Amino acid sequence: MNLHRFLAYTVVACWIGLTAVTVGTALQWAAASSMSEVKVQRAYNAQKEASASSASNTQLGLNLAPQDQEVMAQLRRSNDRYVAKAEAASEAMGDALNLEKIERKQFWWEFAVWGGFTLLASALLAERRDGDERASSH
Repeated sequence: MNLHRFLAYTVVACWIGLTAVTVGTALQWAAASSMSEVKVQRAYNAQKEASASSASNTQLGLNLAPQDQEVMAQLRRSNDRYVAKAEAASEAMGDALNLEKIERKQFWWEFAVWGGFTLLASALLAERRDGDERASSH
């Protein structure tokens, strides 16, 4: 009987600890989700800026005289900066989306284990109660 009680209390203690871990992971998942939304928006804005810069540089390049090569070179450097910024934002977005995916997967695994501990603790405590009721009726 003491082994059964020890096992039941050990499972309940694990359940309590895993509850805190699961809630923490859920909060991390929510934070990762928010961060990925921000990164997606930044990548979208950076791509719009790069596209707008490229379009305006093309139009300006057509209207420039050959002596304005310095202005054209400056426009190209500016366009290259916008493109680099868009690429960096896209990479950050991909990393944020992958982190969110990992956090989500980790949460569901922890939640499944937590559910298993819940069922096991319920079964052990219910079995203990039945044993206590049989012992008291004799």
